Order: sequence, then structure tokens, then C-alpha cells
Amino acid sequence: MTIPDLNLLIAFDVLIEECSVARAAERMGISSPSMSRTLARIRETVGDPVLVRAGRQLVPTERALALRQRVHDAVEQASSVLRPEGPLNLSTLDRRFTIRAGEGVIGALAAGLTARIAAKAPKVVLRFAPEGEKDDDALREGRVDLDIAALREMGPEIRVQTIFRDHVVGIVRSGHPILADTITPESFVQFGQIGVSRRGRTTGPIDRALQTLGLTRRIALIVPSFQSALFALPTSDLIGLVPKHVLRGVVDLGMNLKTFELPLPLETVVIAQAWHPRLDSDSAHRFLRESVRSICAELR
Repeated sequence: MTIPDLNLLIAFDVLIEECSVARAAERMGISSPSMSRTLARIRETVGDPVLVRAGRQLVPTERALALRQRVHDAVEQASSVLRPEGPLNLSTLDRRFTIRAGEGVIGALAAGLTARIAAKAPKVVLRFAPEGEKDDDALREGRVDLDIAALREMGPEIRVQTIFRDHVVGIVRSGHPILADTITPESFVQFGQIGVSRRGRTTGPIDRALQTLGLTRRIALIVPSFQSALFALPTSDLIGLVPKHVLRGVVDLGMNLKTFELPLPLETVVIAQAWHPRLDSDSAHRFLRESVRSICAELR
């Protein structure tokens, strides 16, 4: 298939407006002979003289007049694509963003983020999608606009930005026996614990830290989310283990729970937001990312 020279559209638009090869050449910054050759190519492509002599002037043919508005609109639309984006008007921004995140992140961020965005961009809708099994194609294919999760490798082209750091704490019911004395690794493993895993895993960084001390813990219950773990605590002596930011989503539920620092050296949990580079210069998406960072700054 022969690809047409789209520069001919611009020349056509100028020639019909000026009805003069010399003036059209001046506007386009080329010589009159070059513009004459361009007109010849337009005539050959369209299959019409386009401009014909009427005395000492050039006038458009009926075919040229019929094409004039369509050509002008096409040139304007093409120009707008290449024109720098204008200032973002948040008050009229009508956009729906899909954010993929775990339940803990949603509980910690959703309310504050929604309120912050609504105050500036009331027509924007946020949709939180559940955390998937490392489906990075969702970012590439545009099914997800932003991914918020623990930092991990996501492919060389994905943009990743740390938004806050957190650590895991223990959480138990008020009056739990472990709170009666100083918590040690030995007293920590004396009680059954809740494992959080969508895939049923029972080991992780805590178990590796305990192993270096010659200790093991007993996982008595496995649940798919941190929130469901919290609801199993008030009526049992089980120990829950959650990133501290998860607790922001449940502080007002009236749950009679107490937290404690783990007596183990554990790495900090790094939470990051990730997006596809095609959205780097999208001012609306930049507004979303900056809003997420502002809310996370409050978490710190």
C-alpha cells in the first residue's frame, strides 16, 4: 500500500486559502518553483486541477471547494495532536482512574485520596481494583492506570516511585497474656499466629528471622487479607502481624486491639506506585500521582 504524503494536505490548505503560488510559498517558507512542483503533485494525487486561471488570478475548482473544509479540519486536528498540551483544568476534568492495590493500602488511602481529589477535580472517579497475581500487562495494556503495592521488580519500562516506608507490627486483643511482660522472641512463639496469604503460604521473613534464633512459630489460621485477620483477634489469643499502615483503615471500628513492636530484626516494607511511561507526561495522571504522594506523606 502506498502511503500518501500528508504534507500535501498542509500545502493544499494554504494554496486554497491564498489562491496564489507565490503567497503560499512565502507562508510555507519555500521557493515559488518548489510550491509549483507541490501543486503539480497535489493535482496528480487528487486527480483534479485544484487551482485554475481566471484572468490574472487562480481560482479553486469545484472539486477543490468541496474538499476545502475537510482538508482544513484534517490539518487542524493533526496540528492539535502535535501541539503542547494546555494547562490542566481540574474543575472540568472528567476522567476515571483504575488503581490496583491490596486491601490494606485501599483501607489506608482510599478515603483520604478520594476526598483530596474530589476537592479539586469533582468529576474524577476512582476505581480500586484488587491486587492480582503480578499481572504487569495490565499497566502496559491500560487496564490499570496506577499500581500501589510493596516494591518489586515490574519490568524495565515500568516507572516505579517509592511513596512511603512501613514496618510490620504485632497485634492482639486487649488483655492478651503476651502483653503482661516484656515481649521476647521466645514469648512471641508461644502463641498461635495468623498467616495472611491469598495463596495459602505459611512462611515468610518472620520465619526466617526466627530460624536464625533456633525458633519456629505455629500458624493456626491462614486468611486471605489483613482485614480478615484483624476480625479474628478480639475473641482469641492468636497473634496477628500487619504492616502498620493497614491499621489506619480500622482505627475507627471500635476494635479493642493492642499493637506491639516485634522482637525481631525485620526489613522495612517499601510501598511504591507504578505506572506505564506513556502516562509520564499526562497532566491528569500526574495530578493523580501527586495526590497519592500527598496522602502518603500524611501516613508518615
